[in-house]
Amino acid sequence: MTASPLHADVRVDVTAIEKHLAELWRSSKEVADDALTRAALWNVVAHTSTSETHAKASETLGKASGAVPQRTIIVRADPSAPPEIASWISANCHLVGGGKQVCSEEIAIVAGGDRVQRVPPLVNALLIPDMPVAVWWLGDLPNENEDYVLTLLEPADRLIVDSVHFDSPADLLLINRVGEKTTTMPADLNWVRLEEWRQATASIFDPPHMRARLEAIRSIRVAAGTSGSDYFGEIVESLLYAAWISAQVGHQVDALGKVEGPLGSIDYRIERRKQESDIGGISLAEITFDDGSCASITRDRERGILVTNVDGNLSFPESVTRAVVCDIDKLIVRQLKRAQSDRILLKVLPVASRLAKRVASS
Repeated sequence: MTASPLHADVRVDVTAIEKHLAELWRSSKEVADDALTRAALWNVVAHTSTSETHAKASETLGKASGAVPQRTIIVRADPSAPPEIASWISANCHLVGGGKQVCSEEIAIVAGGDRVQRVPPLVNALLIPDMPVAVWWLGDLPNENEDYVLTLLEPADRLIVDSVHFDSPADLLLINRVGEKTTTMPADLNWVRLEEWRQATASIFDPPHMRARLEAIRSIRVAAGTSGSDYFGEIVESLLYAAWISAQVGHQVDALGKVEGPLGSIDYRIERRKQESDIGGISLAEITFDDGSCASITRDRERGILVTNVDGNLSFPESVTRAVVCDIDKLIVRQLKRAQSDRILLKVLPVASRLAKRVASS
């Protein structure tokens, strides 16, 4: 990639961002002639609160724009910072062959103090019309400032979060409300990471003789890999897994997180297991049936696979993706390429919210 004015961050007046973008494209076209193409399929708004997460969002979406061209708007909002608001513009360009580049715009907005309240209308004004909008919220959701969150989400078709960063069950409740009461569809990168565990679990119950045992489940134990702290986000993947089983099988979960199945009460246990890597990921899932037998799934870290054990019979499901952590930019691209909302996640979120209350009170 050859350096040009298009690639460098240029500070501009927040009231004239579109004007400066037009000037930047015009000057770059004069230099590169037909070698540059301006492209966008999505408006992607990344909301951050620190310089570190701001840099991470810029790097991640810069990579993602190669697969999904977009107008990127990265917000760094800190109500505790001095009252100011500033903006920069640049572009992310990717070679597509023949010496040509496809470029996506990037707008950075930094707001502090009471100027943070100016962010939602400013972002709304910068969205390309008639193009879908995704908001990627990095870090913990400020559930204590729900009005700000919902205002920023008003034009959004999709909200992308990573629930491993949630600090309380209230964050799950907020995501659930967004899915139930607004037109914004939630997506969770933590849920996407759970895909291999769901596939492995489904493989256990694929044989006809195992399907009847779904109604004989008496307990579900999930061990979450944690750092040794009691941070809520480190057990959310385990909560989502337990909620997925409950929702798919049809267990009844009351407001306090108590679970009932065809044979009565079902014991759901989320345990913390300290480990050095894969913090927030599941390390063990165990399903016990009414006759005392059980099925379990564990992670073989050396081979990078999940292993199922049903009544002592080990299996390595061929359909299960190898247990590797996907890069964040690839997870983001998957969400942007998804044509519709994840209906299973929408079904799981209210159950996970109820189970979270039970875990938080235990």
